[in-house]
Amino acid sequence: MNVAMVPNVSFLIVLSLLVLQVPPVTGQQLNNLGEGFFTPKTDVVETLYLYDIPNSRQNRQPKPVDSITFVKRYAAHVDAIGYAPDNFMPFKEKLDYGVFLIKVKRLGRDYHEIIINEETGKTAYVSALQGDFISWGQFFLNCHSVEFIDNNQKVFDNPMIKSAGRVVSPANFRVRYVMGDWMEVEILAGDYNTVKRKGWIRWRKDGKLLVNYNLFA
Repeated sequence: MNVAMVPNVSFLIVLSLLVLQVPPVTGQQLNNLGEGFFTPKTDVVETLYLYDIPNSRQNRQPKPVDSITFVKRYAAHVDAIGYAPDNFMPFKEKLDYGVFLIKVKRLGRDYHEIIINEETGKTAYVSALQGDFISWGQFFLNCHSVEFIDNNQKVFDNPMIKSAGRVVSPANFRVRYVMGDWMEVEILAGDYNTVKRKGWIRWRKDGKLLVNYNLFA
């Protein structure tokens, strides 16, 4: 027997273990931005109920496993959270400015699966009737401005003609329209008010953001 042809058993075992440890590419990895945002109806003070797979039992009223409550502290409108689970960490909560956004992992007809902890990715379900869905496009249209994460990213005259791209400085923009992974923007000067020209930028690629956003001036 040719000794060189005998496989190293220890090596094969280690190789097998390494292969088993390689994580598969999941939908969450491909689209970690989710589908958009859920914003609870806080025009009236009510309890936002959280459910655990509410559709698992047909023809039965689901029972909430936790909840989030709202309070009025200093204003005539809801401006704070009264109670939330210990691990609750939404995408953005600033109720004193009327902002409360929870990322939607799965958009549903009756219930949405939402991410209640942005660090761990933990999810729960909420009734679609207890709030409104906001797409990423709608979110950006309501932002004060956006900026490139990578300042070497380019601005284009047309999203279909990428050879016409150019680097601008400062890379500050106000969103005018959103189309797929692209947005038409006003290119702003350093004061964030003066409009220098218009162009198109890519805001998303492979499920990842390419821009930072400023909600307020």
